[in-house]
Amino acid sequence: MNTPLSIPAFDSLPNSEEVIQITQWLSEAGLSSLELSNVQGVRLRITVEESAPPTPDATSHTFPTHGQPEAAVSTSTDISVTAPYFGNLLRKNPLTKEEFAPSGSSVCAGEVVSMLQIGELTVSITAPQNGTVVQFMAEEGDLISYGQTILTLHPL
Repeated sequence: MNTPLSIPAFDSLPNSEEVIQITQWLSEAGLSSLELSNVQGVRLRITVEESAPPTPDATSHTFPTHGQPEAAVSTSTDISVTAPYFGNLLRKNPLTKEEFAPSGSSVCAGEVVSMLQIGELTVSITAPQNGTVVQFMAEEGDLISYGQTILTLHPL
């Protein structure tokens, strides 16, 4: 596996638009808070309240706005499974070292097909529906961005 994602050091606090986008990403990833600090002692803690409605500015950005891995039907019948967050791709279970869903395997809706790792945090990527894994678009340890296609499924 490649080197885990390292969060870049920050010298100043993010502006209001960046804070809105970070809170949107946290909410969409099902996370309630994020805390960052640097060697100078600057700390940033963002907490997302479930009852807080999204602000109008949050939808005006060009960033992806989906939360859970979303099925996007391509020109064929295959379905793209996308990253609900960012991090290093784990195609193998960290405990058993077995691949979650090898190419050619059948998966059920909701089954974990891979994970994203950010430091000690792992986020599951699940199949949106029953299908056969056609192809992975990234390798073990690759740095994956929010909304990036991880794999394609052929529906059963």
